[in-house]
Amino acid sequence: MGSEMRLGQLIAPFGPGSIYTDKNGVPTVICGLDHWYKNAGVDGIFKTSPEAVNASILVEPRLAELLGISHFRQPPAYIRDDNNPTLSKLTIPGHRFPRWYVNNASGELRRLNLETKRVPSNEGFWKPVRFMAVCSAGHLSDFPWKLWAGCTCSNETGLVLHDSGGVDLGSIKVQCKYCHNGKSLAGATLIDRTSESPSTGLSKVGIVCAGERPWLGNDAIEGCSSSHPLAAVMINQSNIYFSKTVSSIFLPDLTSNDIVRQIQKVLMEIEPSELYLADIFFKLGKIQGGLSGLKDIIEPYFVEQPSEDDIFTAYENLGQGKLSFVVDSPKTPDSGLLAFRRAEFNVLRNEVQEGISSELRILPAGVSNALKPFFEKVMLVERLRETKVFYGFDRLERSTDPLKGMPESALNQLFIKPPKNYDRWLPAVKNYGEGIYFELSESAILDWIGTNSEWLKKRYDTNFISRMSCEPLLLPPTSDVDWLWAARYQLVHTLSHLMINQLVFECGYSSASLKERLFISSDKQAPMAGVLIYTASGDSEGSMGGLVRLGRSELFEPVLRRALSRASWCSADPVCSEDMGGTGSRLVNKSACHACVLLPETACETINNGLDRAVIVGTPTDTRSVGFLSSLIGGFIS
Repeated sequence: MGSEMRLGQLIAPFGPGSIYTDKNGVPTVICGLDHWYKNAGVDGIFKTSPEAVNASILVEPRLAELLGISHFRQPPAYIRDDNNPTLSKLTIPGHRFPRWYVNNASGELRRLNLETKRVPSNEGFWKPVRFMAVCSAGHLSDFPWKLWAGCTCSNETGLVLHDSGGVDLGSIKVQCKYCHNGKSLAGATLIDRTSESPSTGLSKVGIVCAGERPWLGNDAIEGCSSSHPLAAVMINQSNIYFSKTVSSIFLPDLTSNDIVRQIQKVLMEIEPSELYLADIFFKLGKIQGGLSGLKDIIEPYFVEQPSEDDIFTAYENLGQGKLSFVVDSPKTPDSGLLAFRRAEFNVLRNEVQEGISSELRILPAGVSNALKPFFEKVMLVERLRETKVFYGFDRLERSTDPLKGMPESALNQLFIKPPKNYDRWLPAVKNYGEGIYFELSESAILDWIGTNSEWLKKRYDTNFISRMSCEPLLLPPTSDVDWLWAARYQLVHTLSHLMINQLVFECGYSSASLKERLFISSDKQAPMAGVLIYTASGDSEGSMGGLVRLGRSELFEPVLRRALSRASWCSADPVCSEDMGGTGSRLVNKSACHACVLLPETACETINNGLDRAVIVGTPTDTRSVGFLSSLIGGFIS
């Protein structure tokens, strides 16, 4: 399986616990992390390769601290190297799932094992069934054919699936040819969330979740609560697996100590496994042991050896984005993820010259005279490093608090034997790319809000704001979730989408290759209204520099004007522009549809939630002037 997908796909959407259908049409469940980094020795037995583990280690201190683990590991790449057998033929195994197969000639059902290599080849063609069962606690099991049919036989043989080809599940019936009990699948996939205690088609007939975790093996059963009823699902449903991922931009140390930065440059070029070993010493409180290890590493790079204080400072500040100047702190403390973003905001809005870091380089682009009333700054991010981590998954519904219970929640879900202490790790990938960072003028936002306050209050009413505050991907503030925050969020996020939609015509990257990173806060002491549009796919599409060059002042303004011109009228108008209370999958959009604002889900960090074209360009009826950038639309007279 390792040769059939890219490494990044093992972070999303095909992480452990997901269903992957290979080129032969065979569905498998991707195995848990205990099964990674193994290859077959001379005896044919699969064993963990320590060399492969060391070669896979990634160091991203801010992310590790956020998630409460010690380090990350890249998924193993499948290569054939007879000269280096410890790194050769590493695969990510998968277990056959669903285990039930149906004979296309007779309709007979047969249950295989997770490790079955070949399906029966006699009496017709055997194909996997289309149904499984999941629960909101993350468990996964086969559809309970025997229980659903009411079969009273002592074994699983004799079940037959009859499919008359109708338009609904009532045309599919499972029956035992021995006891003759049977039942159609009508109502099997029902999920009722209207009552206080949710129920499903399976729970209504007394079928409960046993807590199966086939991605970890046959015996990985942990039991389950009655509050998570088992639900029958189709194998290709989009809600059976939601990857939980978080990413970071590597932030260099921006303090003024040149020696410290030189040490950090050396530490970033060495094998991450060496730095991880020193990290363990420090976390165990063995400071001298850690310093000794770092001294041995950096000694060949310096004629005059740095002091222990400089070495320790370099280690402590590595990747933390330390600044040599004071920044404003928010009046109300940020949530964990919002504080994580604020650290990036404080760095990205400043110049980072080439000699400071090989991982991040930022140059100011300047703002044209026409855009100065609206934009505080535009920065050219000529190089950046993104690290993306997989830390578990949800089924049926996304978590309202994705970091709750970390790191135990992720480790217990992804390992059958969770690592302890400083061996705790999660899979991650790193990519290099480029981008454009732009920041709206705070005074312009406040003027716009003050001028259009009545319209904004009416547009973002209490019910709409309540729905926005319940969406964790929007990173709402811990308090003061009001129309002021909602208006700011819709403004910044929608502008990001309009720019991405226009940039794909100009830079050579597809919309699926561009990503956004939003920095939004309505805190009065430390507001944020910035956007990073970037790509980490420079090796596969376009050419490095194709995106970042469009941030230059002479190019950025025309790109923006063209984006506004396209957004001023949608092919779905006037319906798209009508205020219908809320649109989108979570009802937190206003004027937004696939013809004007929405992006591929890989490009939007909120899965196309929190968008409203009207706050940028107004509406095509009589409220064009309410748009923040309406005066830049060609032919518009304010």
